[in-house]
Order: sequence, then C-alpha cells, then structure tokens
Amino acid sequence: MMRIFLSLFVFFFLAACTNEASFEDRSAQLPDDIISAIEPLPDDIKDDILIPSKLLSDKYSVDFGYTSEPVNNPNGKIVLSYLIYADENSDWNITLNTFHNPSSPSNEYKNNETVKLINGAEATYSETKDGLQRAILWTGNEITHEISLIENPERSKPIYTKEEFLDVVNSLK
Repeated sequence: MMRIFLSLFVFFFLAACTNEASFEDRSAQLPDDIISAIEPLPDDIKDDILIPSKLLSDKYSVDFGYTSEPVNNPNGKIVLSYLIYADENSDWNITLNTFHNPSSPSNEYKNNETVKLINGAEATYSETKDGLQRAILWTGNEITHEISLIENPERSKPIYTKEEFLDVVNSLK
C-alpha cells in the first residue's frame, strides 16, 4: 500500500513540475486591454504565445495583434500573433512574432550565428552592421518564434548589449 501511495505521489509531483505556466499566469504583467484582446483566441494559440517577464526598462507600452484566415476572426486559422513593446523614452522597441504554422519569416539581418537559449532551443541570432537592430529566431513544435530589438535610430551606437537582449529572450514564458 505504501509503495502505491509513494508511486502516485512521485507521479503527481513530476506531472506538476513539468506543467508549463498557464496563459493566465504568464499574462499577469500585461495590461487588461491586451489580455482582453488575446482572450478570444483558442487555448492552443494562447499557449504558443510567449510573454517576457523581463524587459530593458520598467516603463513601456504594449500592443497585440494577430493575422487570421478569415481576416480578424479569432475562431479562424490563426497564422501569426504578435506583441510589440515600446519603451516610454523611445530607447527601444521589441516585437515578438509567433508564427503558428510552419513558416519562414524574412530575416534581413546580417552576421548570423547560432545561440543556445536557456530552454535548450538552438536559435539564430542576427544583427545589423550598426548593432541597432537584433533578432533571434527559433522553431519548435512547428511553431516559429521571432523576437527583434530595434533601438532608437537616432543613436550612432547601441546602448543595450547582446547579453541584455538574450536576457529578455530567455525570460520568455
């Protein structure tokens, strides 16, 4: 009897540890209007959307949108969803694109290199020659994620490092 109880305990403990955070848990930092815009989407789409728990500053605005077939139908085939974070001081803009079907997003950046993310995924890191635009792209479970950082183009040099950008990417849940 004790063995059965112990086996069940271990099973449920492992199951609880491997569960990913729900959309409600992950979206706690999002404004209510953004959560309301995402809510009508199917659960599997909401589960695919990654949300950062860390950004480059504390004051920013957020926008959300999606592309569907038929157009603007949350019950249709969702092709792409995106979150756009914009710094209040216009220092940076971060866009998170989730391609919900196998896709090949355009990547106009140069200097590609492979990086390993904290979740174990191998991703392609790219940046423009001036370093003011960076992107990371990876695919898993037929879902492609692309996150890009665009710094204020009025600057001649970036103020954020590759490591700071990777910290944002690795905070995605």
